[in-house]
Amino acid sequence: MPARPHLRQLAAVIFAALFAGTGHVAAQEFHRRVLLMYFGDGTLPAHLQFEKAVIEKLRAATGPTLELYREQLDSMRFPQYKERRIAEFRSRYTERKIDAVIFLGEVPINVLPGVPVVQIDNGLSERALTNVYGSHWVHVTWNLDARKTIDAARRLQPRARKVLLISGTAADDYVYLEQFRKQLLSEPNLRIEVINNLSVLELRALVSRLPSDVIVFPVAYLRDPKGNHYLMREVMEQLAEASSAPVYGVSETFVGMGIVGGYVVDWQKVGELAANAAVQLVQGKAPSEVVPQSEGASSYIFDWRQLKRWGFAESNLPPGSIVRYKTPSAWEQYRWRIVGIGLLIIAQTLLIMSMLIQRYRRRHAEESVRDMAGRLLQSQDDERRRIARDIHDGTSQHLSGIALSLGQVLVDFPRGYPRLRQLLQDSHVASRQALNEIRAISYALHPPILDGLNLVPALEWYLHGLRKRTSFSIDFEAAADIPDSTPDAERALFRIVQESVTNVIRHSGCTAIKVRLYRGGKGIVLEIEDDGHGMSIEEISEGEGATSLGVGIAGMRERVRQLRGKFEINSNTRGTRVLVSLPAA
Repeated sequence: MPARPHLRQLAAVIFAALFAGTGHVAAQEFHRRVLLMYFGDGTLPAHLQFEKAVIEKLRAATGPTLELYREQLDSMRFPQYKERRIAEFRSRYTERKIDAVIFLGEVPINVLPGVPVVQIDNGLSERALTNVYGSHWVHVTWNLDARKTIDAARRLQPRARKVLLISGTAADDYVYLEQFRKQLLSEPNLRIEVINNLSVLELRALVSRLPSDVIVFPVAYLRDPKGNHYLMREVMEQLAEASSAPVYGVSETFVGMGIVGGYVVDWQKVGELAANAAVQLVQGKAPSEVVPQSEGASSYIFDWRQLKRWGFAESNLPPGSIVRYKTPSAWEQYRWRIVGIGLLIIAQTLLIMSMLIQRYRRRHAEESVRDMAGRLLQSQDDERRRIARDIHDGTSQHLSGIALSLGQVLVDFPRGYPRLRQLLQDSHVASRQALNEIRAISYALHPPILDGLNLVPALEWYLHGLRKRTSFSIDFEAAADIPDSTPDAERALFRIVQESVTNVIRHSGCTAIKVRLYRGGKGIVLEIEDDGHGMSIEEISEGEGATSLGVGIAGMRERVRQLRGKFEINSNTRGTRVLVSLPAA
């Protein structure tokens, strides 16, 4: 039993030791420290793109265990303070264990001795790096290749035979100039002219007088002959603005500042290559074990606006070229909208065509019906004329003969026989009545006076006969200046009066009828009014075609339509008014 407290104490000590060890390991795993060091000021757009790519790549590989520090020597502008700043950096990071240094610059500097370095430059020798870093270095280069830029330029300018290489007077300017000049010596049919002793103003004047088939290629310009310092991007922008020939560059950050483009350094890719090497160092690899990826740090990148400015075709660019600042065409911007609108227009067009076809067919059918109606009406009138003529020439003549014979028999009948005389007398009267009715029917079917004279006498004769046979007050007015009309129009107006008056007498319950015939504009107008109880809307609507052709309102309306006239019916409790307007002959 006394041993239990000691066991508990021992277990607590072991647990504390394990926890402390685990916490130490976790702390070590959490603190992944990388120092990003710039030889220059580190604020150029190229540096910012490079740094963004480095951070994204490191974060993706290490997660929250990364601590990234950023410093800049600014040795280009303040070379006299370089040693002092290096001492400050070493003092600042003495207590912090830096896992790797990413150094961007053409002059290697061992800021933190013993710490692995990822050196980013354009091709320093391994011997120079070993002299500075010993064995603690991994070399990543972006390898500028002027030949690829010139090859792309000659694709766009097939008549170009001259390259103008421009640089400043700084040491780095000469390094880049000599590197590019050597690369282009093997280019066939190409003359290389080096300009490295002019100020920016002098360069502007020079390039403004160049022929358009010259390839202008500023390599580097950090200092002019008078010792003034410049940012290369500012010089590029000024030269591109003044140049009368296309200007090409070495960095993607210059694309968009007036240059056409070229095989330029892609700082996004450079940052990814540097971060890849740094990740391997942070994960515990020795510098000699790191496999750097030094290929593919440049890309063909061009400015679409400058291609249009100089009349260059995109199809002449090298395969895989990236074209920036391209204004998308209406088709590229609104492709699916255009397709949708196009399909909608096609659908609407098809629908409209279908409707037009249906409309044409309907009109054709209506014209056929109208033509058939006209023929039926004409046939109807012809048949009435034939029947009237047959009745007049046949039945009417027979009845007339019978009546005359009976009358002659009555004259010659002997005295006596009163019953037979009375029968003959009744037969004679009946035959005369039948003759009158047959004649009335014949005249109603087709009044001969309509063919012999014209409309007005025919209407007067017809209405005069109605006054004798009915108790209605029938008033007829015909103007003296009625225009001439065709026989078909006169026949139609007579039939309309005939049908209307018959309907009024049968159904309206009126006491007076007025028929007026007068000039209306250049045509003839017929107006028929009564004082009856009127017609319902349903009865008027049936006149649109519900009733049989040639009968009632439908027949009247169709007759007027055949003659291109107008037909109206207005009815209320005070009576009905029929208005017909026909064009003159």
